[in-house]
Amino acid sequence: MGNVIQLNSYGRQLQVEGKQNEAFEVFRDNIKKNPNHWVAHYESARMACARGDFNGAVKEMKLALSGAPDSQKSPFDNLIKRLEAKEDINK
Repeated sequence: MGNVIQLNSYGRQLQVEGKQNEAFEVFRDNIKKNPNHWVAHYESARMACARGDFNGAVKEMKLALSGAPDSQKSPFDNLIKRLEAKEDINK
């Protein structure tokens, strides 16, 4: 029961542990609670990527990039490039 960033961090930790379905549950809850936050778009991009929807993932990641703090812009640019190359960013 944390804030938007804490929930995202928890979901990402679950992904690192190989618990993708549990991570996506956390992401879905976070998106539901914070639908317009840049983190919600970041999480939506990760889930779209997992479904093989790279175009949707790029769209969501660009929305995340537009609202993200400057410290996240470069990493998000890299994630967008990977998604455009149809690379799974969840691995």
